[in-house]
Amino acid sequence: MRNLLVAGLLLFLTACGHIPLTTLIKLNSFDVLTTAPEELRVAVKYPDNIRIPKDGARMRLTLKEKSGGKMLMKKELTFEKVTSPAEKAELASELQTGWRIGIFRLPRRQVPVFEAFQTHLVSMSKAERDTMEGSLDISVDGCLVSSGKPGRIVVSTYLKAPELGGYVPLVRNADLEEMMAAEGLTDEAPLKDCT
Repeated sequence: MRNLLVAGLLLFLTACGHIPLTTLIKLNSFDVLTTAPEELRVAVKYPDNIRIPKDGARMRLTLKEKSGGKMLMKKELTFEKVTSPAEKAELASELQTGWRIGIFRLPRRQVPVFEAFQTHLVSMSKAERDTMEGSLDISVDGCLVSSGKPGRIVVSTYLKAPELGGYVPLVRNADLEEMMAAEGLTDEAPLKDCT
């Protein structure tokens, strides 16, 4: 299985170039230091012939020194799938024939890990934080149900946080192979067959 989504939000510097301008404006109100992790949601719109396995959606929180790039902290969190009809209804207008939407959240056992990351950052002075750069990266693994690679694998991704007022698109109708090439993953197949 390979990444279905490789989209990063640089929390202290700049946002990913794939992110729509209207989303960039809304992301100005997103603050990793104060956001409520239990209310974070990530959604992926993907072709119907792809499946996302259990534990296939993950978040990575990192903190590095700006000078030298020394890794100071790295936390890997696994999302769980949301099955609530009310939550799915929020993205109903995005759903089309031949597509699926998966919504993911942090399970309760992972919320304290995110909160510990926030507490660590809040305990630093602004001067200390200014010497670091952090990122919040989200990845989703998937596999093809039918054999044979389709011509293009197109995905859209969304983020929801209390301060964003609902779901905002991070990436719309992006070609998976182009995103992987941008991340330097040209030697990897985008998706394998589900087994």
